[in-house]
Amino acid sequence: MNLKILGNNGPYPAPGGACSGYLLSSDSGDTRILIDCGTGVLARLMDEGGPASLDAVLLSHLHYDHMSDMLPMQYALQFNPRPRPLPVYAPEQPAAVSALLEAPCFDLWPAEDVAIGEMRVSFTPARHPVPTNAIAVECDGARFVFTGDSNQDPLVELFCEGASLLLADCGLSSADYRPAAPHYSARLCGELARSAHAKRLLLTHLNPKYDPKALLDEAREVYPAAEIAVPGEVYYI
Repeated sequence: MNLKILGNNGPYPAPGGACSGYLLSSDSGDTRILIDCGTGVLARLMDEGGPASLDAVLLSHLHYDHMSDMLPMQYALQFNPRPRPLPVYAPEQPAAVSALLEAPCFDLWPAEDVAIGEMRVSFTPARHPVPTNAIAVECDGARFVFTGDSNQDPLVELFCEGASLLLADCGLSSADYRPAAPHYSARLCGELARSAHAKRLLLTHLNPKYDPKALLDEAREVYPAAEIAVPGEVYYI
């Protein structure tokens, strides 16, 4: 599989940046899914064939920095229609936000395990103030795992076990982390990758108030091969 980073910020974009958005393609290119569609992601997706080129969208949760560009996507699909509505897999709560996705161009599905083209997708609940899922995608003999927004959780840790590539929520520095926080710290992302025996770790959901290098240094204290998920870069899984 190939993972292209469309956005790596949260909960708001850095100057010239974009929030959570990840384009995952099979080796053949015949299956393409978008994981999250936060602020600024749609413009970058338009350079990759736009929503008409997707087989599905997976939303880890319904906070705006992970789904807000699904709203103007409806206009993009009106002017560039698909033969069938675009399948969208997402939590059903908060109901008021889920209702914003009720549009003829979207085919809404609950976040349940599913086969999408060449890919097998699975979900597990994560720790966050609203219903949120970690997401795993298996294809071409590889396993990609995205933590979504989460904090330490035994179920998520088991779900990440053996990931070929782990994309982890690095929402906090160690200094700002608290046990009840809605995000992992950079160091905890490293600990998660190490304990789960992940082959590769990418840090994402970077708050613009932090220096990315400082976060990377924290993660590398426990997982020396950690990397920052760089917008525009493609990572082979």
